[in-house]
Amino acid sequence: MSELDLIRFFRKYPQGHPWLKVGPGHDCAILKWDADRDLAFKIDQIVEDTHFVLAGPEAASPMEVGWKAVAKALSDIAAAGAEPVAATVAVHLRKGLGDAWARELHGGIAACCEGYGLALAGGDITSGNGPASVCVSMIGQCTKDGAWTRGGAMPGDVLVLTGQIGGSRGAAKKHLIFEPRIKEARAIREAVGAGVHACIDVTDGLSRDAGHLCAESGCGVEIDEAALPIHPDALAMEKAGQGEALEHALGDGEDFELLLAIEHAAADRLLAGWKLATPLTRIGRVTKASSGRTLKRKAGAIEALPDRGYEHGT
Repeated sequence: MSELDLIRFFRKYPQGHPWLKVGPGHDCAILKWDADRDLAFKIDQIVEDTHFVLAGPEAASPMEVGWKAVAKALSDIAAAGAEPVAATVAVHLRKGLGDAWARELHGGIAACCEGYGLALAGGDITSGNGPASVCVSMIGQCTKDGAWTRGGAMPGDVLVLTGQIGGSRGAAKKHLIFEPRIKEARAIREAVGAGVHACIDVTDGLSRDAGHLCAESGCGVEIDEAALPIHPDALAMEKAGQGEALEHALGDGEDFELLLAIEHAAADRLLAGWKLATPLTRIGRVTKASSGRTLKRKAGAIEALPDRGYEHGT
């Protein structure tokens, strides 16, 4: 199938949005926009042999590759406290993957867009040598309260985490089939509004991403080991002799959960009234920068938080 034939195939299954005026098939997508709202703009990519593999026990299906490409960008939109609007997708197909692979890849992209009310507004397709890759540019809208950022956390804030962490690269391939926390971010914003002082999605590992939040906010953190919601896959890896569950929780990365710094009283209200199925856990607190980044062990000892995280390679 030629590039033009693939484009025609992709255009048969458009995902729309009320703000999309002109979609795939034109030189530019055209969106209407509410000038009173912040615009969240994200570009991200996943590359074969770095973010996914196509052979071996952790091989990704083309559907999973397409899903992850869109969901990964959506995770950053969630971390901004924004609502997804539209995406454009650029795909490079390695020679030999075939038409069926490309169609299934599109199926994963389209399914994620449809699942999160996101317009697939256009894109580009190439083929040739080198690894397969999918690059997603995405736009989201923020409420009139403005976007969340990594800056703004203050001493006394509570650290709150969605979901469970660790084991993302285990046999269950959690890093491929995760659900970006769009609805959770929406519920948090509706519950506490400006009580959220900072947010980051956990992609490099909890330890390293907490450090990113500290660096941008000019603060320290204390994480409580006993409170960490460790994923069963990480516990299974420990049982199989594949490293401590705590190490996986702090450093595996690609959990795609949200780490938020929330004003203390607002966090109490949020946790008391939380009704979504996704767990929401108080895992520590924000401290003064001079206190550094620390881990409170189960026995009560305070240690330096290790600088451990997922490395994408060079």
